[in-house]
Amino acid sequence: MRLFVAVNISEDSKEKIFNIQTEFKRSSADVKWVEKENLHLTLKFLGEVAEDKLDSVKERIKQSFSGIKRFEICFEYTGAFPTEKFPKVLWIGISKGTVELKDISQKLENSLEELGFEKEKREFSAHLTIGRFRSNFGKEKLFDRIKKKQIEKITENIKSVFLMKSTLTPKGPIYNVIEEFQLEF
Repeated sequence: MRLFVAVNISEDSKEKIFNIQTEFKRSSADVKWVEKENLHLTLKFLGEVAEDKLDSVKERIKQSFSGIKRFEICFEYTGAFPTEKFPKVLWIGISKGTVELKDISQKLENSLEELGFEKEKREFSAHLTIGRFRSNFGKEKLFDRIKKKQIEKITENIKSVFLMKSTLTPKGPIYNVIEEFQLEF
């Protein structure tokens, strides 16, 4: 099964981000927008994991979160990877909570490496993907719209982290929670 570790966000935050996407869609840029129900913040993509390895993975993830307290994040600005000139991914960035998210990501990387999962080569960058560019068509209009749109700060309290299953379908991915890991008070 195809797995990843993520921070899921509230329905209220999803609705606010969906409204931002709706505004950006008016640019008619050639972007595949992330479905509202699929909005999340990925901490670690695991890829294909054998069923018999699942309990070990869950245990390592649980150990990674030991001692980590609940915290708050704020979504506040937009950007593109790798650059606006050559965009592949459109994202919303985080202004508060980046240190905590990076710490969690690093603990996950270290813990899961012991099970044979390869460490990410790029440094962790806390972001929430809202769209993927299919081509450069309309990108100038989209970035003009982004520059003119001041995003309202969206605050989210992070109480849990989730092990998620991703099932790829012709209509797009379907995400299901495998396990929830509560953070400490």
